[in-house]
Amino acid sequence: MRTQLQITNLDYQRLFNLINSVRDTMKDDLHNIETLEQEIDRAKRIEPRKIGPDFVTMNSEVEVIDLASGRVMTFKLVYPQDADFKNNRLSVLSPLGSALIGYREGDEVEFRVPAGTKKVKITRILFQPEAKGEYAL
Repeated sequence: MRTQLQITNLDYQRLFNLINSVRDTMKDDLHNIETLEQEIDRAKRIEPRKIGPDFVTMNSEVEVIDLASGRVMTFKLVYPQDADFKNNRLSVLSPLGSALIGYREGDEVEFRVPAGTKKVKITRILFQPEAKGEYAL
């Protein structure tokens, strides 16, 4: 059974607009764009004030573990213009970023990379804007 994803109405609208604005210009990222589109389309849309604090939303800081290597990674999920790999700011249009939105702490998430498929487990949500009353981030 697939996990029931949840996404805030605001994240849905912003991501929907992002997808439509980049679909024709970012051909190299088309798979990630399509993955993101599929994920947000199947997600249950929630008012920002009602989403659980254990869900990955935009601008959340997330800790994951690579299930193959055991490597722990921490990053903030951001829009492409704010991405900065050196400062752990992961674009929602990256392979991992597009796969994570809407999942919750404890979920295992598969995503495609050039070398094949990887799988991570969301171990902690270190910061979620909505949990702190920040609904417009």
